[in-house]
Amino acid sequence: MILDLSQQKQVEKFKDYSQHLLQGLKRVDIKEVKDTRTTRQNAALHLYFTMISQELNELGMEFQYFGVKGQQLSLRYTPDIVKDYFWRPIQETLFDIKSTTKINSNQINEIVDVISKFFAEKGVHLLFPSMESLTEKSN
Repeated sequence: MILDLSQQKQVEKFKDYSQHLLQGLKRVDIKEVKDTRTTRQNAALHLYFTMISQELNELGMEFQYFGVKGQQLSLRYTPDIVKDYFWRPIQETLFDIKSTTKINSNQINEIVDVISKFFAEKGVHLLFPSMESLTEKSN
């Protein structure tokens, strides 16, 4: 059961249910539910990966992959390459969180700031997708 304790009715429900559990001497597992990203933020995040990969490809840059028995492969950037080789290492370093499904809006903003600064120093200016760009994508 998930209750929003910022709402008085749900606070009362929590108190009643807690009292019921106490009277029955039940074993319980209580944990805080932390807000993670929304569906729109998820869409924006993946659009951002796409935007970065397209920009790098348009600049003629290639991803250098060394994972095939020491052989170097030059690949076009993809959203997955951006996610796995740019985004995720920064996320893990800043927050010690591996999955992008576990990060919240503030953490997304911090990672975007790091990536934006990195690319801006190289003359590439990227903005995180806005509501308008998400609406355009869905049409």
